[in-house]
This record gives sequence, structure tokens and C-alpha cells, in this order.
Amino acid sequence: MPEKPHRLLLLLPFVWQVGLVPVVNDVPFAPFNIPFPMLWQLLGIVFTSVVIGVVFHLDKRTGADE
Repeated sequence: MPEKPHRLLLLLPFVWQVGLVPVVNDVPFAPFNIPFPMLWQLLGIVFTSVVIGVVFHLDKRTGADE
């Protein structure tokens, strides 16, 4: 187990963007006439930003920035 296990959260955006592509590509749902895979990518940007923010906060709390 790594010294800072919260950094494993950084794998979640990778799984979001790459691991779930086969599932997302076949979704016919198109809100506001935006193809769902495009919407999925846009939401992935927000999700990735949140995950990086959480990891940054946890790093600061554990003193990793020193």
C-alpha cells in the first residue's frame, strides 16, 4: 500500500475517461442535442477537477506539501 493511499483517487478520472468508453459509446440519449459521449467527456472534466481538488486538500491536511 502506498504511503499516501488517498492518491489512488487519481485513478478514478482515468477509469471515467478510458475504462467506460465502450459503455458510453452506445448510449442513444442526447440531452440538448449534445451526443452523450461528448457530454460524458465534459462531465469528466468537472469530475477530474473535483478529484484533483480533493487529493490536493488531503495532501495539505497530511502535510505532503512540506
